[in-house]
Amino acid sequence: MKKLLIFVCIFLFAFSGFSETLFIDPDDVKCEMSDTLYGLFFEDINCAADGGLYPEILLNRSFEYQSLLNPQRHDRYTGWRMIRIGYGDSEWELRNDNPIHANNETYLSVSVKNGAVNLMNQGFNGSAMRGDVKVFKDQKYDLSLYARSDDFEGEIVVSVTNSGAVPVTETMRIEPNDTWTKYEMTVTAERDTNGFFTIEIIGDGNVDIDMASCMPSDRTGKEWPGGGIRTDIFETLKDLNPKFLRFPGGCVAEGSHFRSNFYNWKDTVGPVETRKENANTWGGMQTYGIGFYEYFMMCEALGAYAVPVVHAGVLCQAREIKEPLLSVEETKAYAQDILDLIEFATGDATSEWGSLRAEMGHPDPFELKYIAIGNENWAAPYFTRYGILEKIVKEAYPNITTIVAAGPVAEGGLINDSWNNIRRSFSDSLVDEHYYMDSGWFLKNTNRYDRYPRTTKVFLGEFAAHEPVQGSRRPNNLYAALCEAAYLTGIERNSDLVEMCCYAPLLARDGMVDWTPNLIWFNEKDVLLTPSFHIQKMFSENAGDEVLNTGFDLENVYHVVTKTKDAIQIKIVNVSEDEKCIGIEIENGKTANAEVTELSGKRSDTNSFVKPEKVVPVSFELEFENGESKITLKPMSCTIIVVPMK
Repeated sequence: MKKLLIFVCIFLFAFSGFSETLFIDPDDVKCEMSDTLYGLFFEDINCAADGGLYPEILLNRSFEYQSLLNPQRHDRYTGWRMIRIGYGDSEWELRNDNPIHANNETYLSVSVKNGAVNLMNQGFNGSAMRGDVKVFKDQKYDLSLYARSDDFEGEIVVSVTNSGAVPVTETMRIEPNDTWTKYEMTVTAERDTNGFFTIEIIGDGNVDIDMASCMPSDRTGKEWPGGGIRTDIFETLKDLNPKFLRFPGGCVAEGSHFRSNFYNWKDTVGPVETRKENANTWGGMQTYGIGFYEYFMMCEALGAYAVPVVHAGVLCQAREIKEPLLSVEETKAYAQDILDLIEFATGDATSEWGSLRAEMGHPDPFELKYIAIGNENWAAPYFTRYGILEKIVKEAYPNITTIVAAGPVAEGGLINDSWNNIRRSFSDSLVDEHYYMDSGWFLKNTNRYDRYPRTTKVFLGEFAAHEPVQGSRRPNNLYAALCEAAYLTGIERNSDLVEMCCYAPLLARDGMVDWTPNLIWFNEKDVLLTPSFHIQKMFSENAGDEVLNTGFDLENVYHVVTKTKDAIQIKIVNVSEDEKCIGIEIENGKTANAEVTELSGKRSDTNSFVKPEKVVPVSFELEFENGESKITLKPMSCTIIVVPMK
């Protein structure tokens, strides 16, 4: 069969007009390629942080949960079920007098009289009858809580239990005193269980409870003040070889509806029990277990530049704004928060904010080159405030690159107006474009950046190809991924202009979805890689230093060629239903075996937790003789050929 395929290719080259030869001159350089092109954008959407990368298993661990638009006192009970045991006269209430910290104001006070009370946390996707605190046999978990009492007599037992409140781990027994004290223990699960985190209070007296926690022990960064991050998800992010990490959002960074919802980085640092939770734009709360310190630590561990996003005094313009924007004077005052952030990251350990970083465990400065001011903002109110903040930042830190938003669309009057404003007033800023378009748009616009003036650089901060909705979601299918790959060939060709790009959203927890599609899916145990993930990884792992000029035109086939000092990287995307036999000729090339990575399948193929490897890359070698070779491109495929030049 293999010999027949080779014969068919040779026949087509000799007698058919359907095949082409890709001619490559290694000395014909079009431009240098950005060394920061591929990176990550992280936002707490789809339970990406709480319940995801931040591996807290409990929902509303600190009784701070509240609705953003219609907060009610009973919201603070969200995720908890209280059960009286026996005939005792027991009560409970939410209180905020003398809390652990002023930023962590609510706690649960329980009064037990000759009886017992079970406090049961149901986890992120559970109910009163079916818990979603999932533990797995033989795995270790760190249990903790804060407690206080000046009169309790009896015992308090903490464990993970099944739905009948029977422990499935060892039990932690605590004897509270009259000051807030943290109690913690590592336990092992006896079996796989969907259950509850249960605090059983047996005896007589009053007990205050706050900051309960259940986290897997094998997490990365356990020593970080926030408690660490989920290892398998972190390792998956690391596999993408990111050059930067943009955080903490998105719409989350802007805040929604009310000024109090602005993302305040100062609320996210320090000991985790002192961090002030905030309502999440996408629903639920942000515990800030992953705060700005943890984001910087992640960047360091990933070997990626930090790209923090700060709000610009403008609430999310895509949602109803219920309070006025910051005035000009308020915006000038707010600028100090941004300067304090830069000092937190880069200041000496003796400075005010640098000393806090040092206390948290990192005496040496972090590297910080970028600040994004605003997210998907536009029009005069935004550009007025951006101008104020950008000027103050650049006066204090001239080497910081500031990033300006161009709005949330790819085409039309809004983005045209944004670019006119930017080119007129902020041409030295990096311009953050965001767009989510149907898959076909990406194929039609692979030359988008060919047309841009080279005067102002671009950061494609959010993009993804959207397929029509199937059921309740847009699928992460192979066709969408290949359309993204075709578009990335145009991005690489223009990487003298486009300095950075990142897919969005990055993460989604199965069953807790706000948005589709997403690059990576996960559940409590597994991480699922989409075809788009594989495309991003293939491109980021094979980025070159220079882009080469090439003449190659074949219908439904997109390509780009780059090089490093040691190799040539050939990326070819075939979005047709037909295979294509092509030739490759490298001027003054050598005889060598090239490494080939290929992603292919049927147009509608997706990966799932049942079939996680339906669409995965395969690798093989391709022989080049004196710089010449032939290859058959499979239908619906992306092929990357790395040809050694030494």
